[in-house]
Amino acid sequence: MIRLTLSQMRTGARRLAAAGIAVVAATAFVAATLLAGVLAKDTTYRTVTASLAEASVVVRGTDDQPLGPADVRSVAGLEQVAAADGVLKLYAQVDAGAEQDAAVIAPVASHEALEVFDPAEGRLPERDGEVALTTSTAERLGAAVGDVVRVEHQQFVEASPGSPEDGGTWEAVSDELSVTGLVKDPQAILGSSSTVLVTRDVADAWASAEAADGELRYDQVLVAGAGGTGGAAVADEEVAKSVRAALPQADVRTALEEAEAKTAELTGQAQTLTYFVLAFAAVAMFVAALVIANTFQVLVAQRARTLALLRCVGATKAQVHRSVLLEATVLGVVASTAGLLLGLALGQGALWFLQGADLGVDVAGTVPLTAPLLAVPLLTGTAVTVLAALAPARTATRVAPLSALRPAPDPASRAGGGRVRRWAAVGLGTVGALLLGGASAAILVREDSGNLMGLALLVGIAGGILSFAGVMVGAVFVVPRAVSAAGAALSALAGRHRATVRLATVNSTRNPRRTSATASALVIGVALVVMMATGAATARTSLDRALAETFPVDVMVQGEQVTPAHLDAVRGADGVYVAAPVTSATVQLGSGASTTEVNLLGIDPARAAEVVRDPALFAELDDDVLLLGDKVAETAALESGQDVTVTTSGSEVTRTVVVVPAGTLAVASAVTLEQLSPGAPVVAVWARLADDVPAAETVRDVQDAVVEASDDVVPYVTGLAAERQIYADVIDTLLAIVIGLLGVAVLIALVGVANTLSLSVIERRHEHALLRAVGLTRSQLRGTLVVEGVLIALVGTVLGVVLGMLYGWAGSVVLLGATGDVTLAVPWLHLGAVAVVALVAGLAASVLPARSAVRTPPVAALAA
Repeated sequence: MIRLTLSQMRTGARRLAAAGIAVVAATAFVAATLLAGVLAKDTTYRTVTASLAEASVVVRGTDDQPLGPADVRSVAGLEQVAAADGVLKLYAQVDAGAEQDAAVIAPVASHEALEVFDPAEGRLPERDGEVALTTSTAERLGAAVGDVVRVEHQQFVEASPGSPEDGGTWEAVSDELSVTGLVKDPQAILGSSSTVLVTRDVADAWASAEAADGELRYDQVLVAGAGGTGGAAVADEEVAKSVRAALPQADVRTALEEAEAKTAELTGQAQTLTYFVLAFAAVAMFVAALVIANTFQVLVAQRARTLALLRCVGATKAQVHRSVLLEATVLGVVASTAGLLLGLALGQGALWFLQGADLGVDVAGTVPLTAPLLAVPLLTGTAVTVLAALAPARTATRVAPLSALRPAPDPASRAGGGRVRRWAAVGLGTVGALLLGGASAAILVREDSGNLMGLALLVGIAGGILSFAGVMVGAVFVVPRAVSAAGAALSALAGRHRATVRLATVNSTRNPRRTSATASALVIGVALVVMMATGAATARTSLDRALAETFPVDVMVQGEQVTPAHLDAVRGADGVYVAAPVTSATVQLGSGASTTEVNLLGIDPARAAEVVRDPALFAELDDDVLLLGDKVAETAALESGQDVTVTTSGSEVTRTVVVVPAGTLAVASAVTLEQLSPGAPVVAVWARLADDVPAAETVRDVQDAVVEASDDVVPYVTGLAAERQIYADVIDTLLAIVIGLLGVAVLIALVGVANTLSLSVIERRHEHALLRAVGLTRSQLRGTLVVEGVLIALVGTVLGVVLGMLYGWAGSVVLLGATGDVTLAVPWLHLGAVAVVALVAGLAASVLPARSAVRTPPVAALAA
């Protein structure tokens, strides 16, 4: 029987092709989905942890116990650690002749795994008196390897007896250093491209001199793991464990945990991307199971007469059953292997494309081959194919041999759904809707929704699967009625082709199960595409708002001497849409003993609404309002609508508090600040860039313009737009990968529609022959099948769009609800494209069945 089954597979290769394509496409879809998940996390982590280099562990101190050199030495001496470096935050002015620039000071790493900067020319500093510059800084200064530059930094000087300063003050000191090399500009997410690298000893000495108490403190410590026995690297978890034992007071995270935490700063939930990928993979597997089952049912139905013939010549029911399952197993293994290879090939091709697209993000060069990535698609495709063949195999064994040899279809297939199917559809749909709605409501209502996200996602996935299963089970009741209504509407518009439309409508609704199976294939593909497009649009809108709150201003020029020339330079830079000066004064909020000291910024309200990315942030700012960030308001115990007294050494005003999601920001109108502190200095320029300009390049242009406008001290330029653009590019890249993968769903849907329409033609061969015999022309028969395909495609598209939007919105609420307000969006462009593609798919799917029907002579069809 095994040899007979394999022989049948060889002779029936054309019949197996359709099922094989579906299995290949579905398996490739699962493989590509899992790969997209791996690459999504990898790309995001590479981007948000660019400042960590290849560190294994990140250590942070606390406000009470900051990290110092002794802590770094104790960590570096551990057996599991190769090197440990403290991270400093210092600023300096760099001069070369008549040119100057503002820059960040960074020490050269003690280990290659901790080095963030890549040399472009020359070498990194090795001794005191040496310096390396980023290429952009070297261009501004006109400096090259071998030149000498002057680096001016701050040094704290204690007050002399009788001086007016309280305790001391800072003064500028200069050091002349020789340029030993140039390094590539860091990614925009690391901040300014202006950086000077010096040796660790020099950086530590400068940082100690700048500290008021002379104590050297590090913002964080990066730790590189050592090689283990046989040269194997020590696991990050082991390194973290040893560091925690050495520094029990510190916050110790592995690189992976740090990546999750940094992602959480943007998304509000560390596991959002992981959950998103798991949800997408679960949906993909469920869709693959439905499509493969539907396709294999068509295959077995096409071979029903051959199986019956085997029964007539002596094959037992068990042998026929095993033959079908063996065929499914072989088909599943071969097609799943091909699908796995196809998915990996698509993933590698996508990587090559993304690397050549210069997106500004670090993308992996090759596909990461992991055991789950290889095993899950292969096992899923094979198992689902075998499971899909169980019901058809059982059906084939139950049909009497002589009855199965008759050309007429099984009468039972013409019946609609029974009472059990009806109640099953209602039950599954109701339970699924309740679970999905409950998960969404829990995320929106509960204050600790971030902690419930994992459970809510599992409940939401279960609810989505159950409700979708209910729709699929109940499609036999809904689809025929919807097709009948669409046919009636189309018939009224058909004119002289009304008879063809009516015949197609009757043929489409005569067999409810066949019609619903045909439409279901398209519903699955369309629903998945629309679901992801809706989720992507909602996520993009919601994350845009989060980015606007996190990075409210595109460019900030800050310094002690921000002059009108600097303002003019920023306004005149290419790509700058609007710029506004910002004044500053130290004020007291409250009165009596309960006062809070804050640094109050002053800006023209009209300019403020234009310069920030989210106009709602400063929408209520006027001369009678004081805007406070949520953290400042919490510290000062103030709420929106409350009046507060704002005082300085010489003035006092009362303003109404408005709390905004702006952290430690405190803003008043320029008029209010002038009343409080007449002649307050301009300490910053806020600028917004045009929407269609490359952020990183424009920020560098602003830096160049500020340098040229500076006579003495160069203000420091912070390019938040470049950082926001990096995050936006990551989001766009991930969404593009996801949407691109959904093209496979359209292919699967097209295969399913073509298969079921082919089965429809086979079952109705006698019927078509009779119609031809009584005068129906070939063009009319072809038109009938085309209209039938269009009607089913139309109904499947509408149902898929509705389901996809509902699932997309619900999924967005569950995934993004914990991060803040979710703005539901409708992807109109995608919906239009899906509708066109689905209708074209219905037409294309009817082409081959129609050709088969019109090419068969009526006499031959009647004799079959």
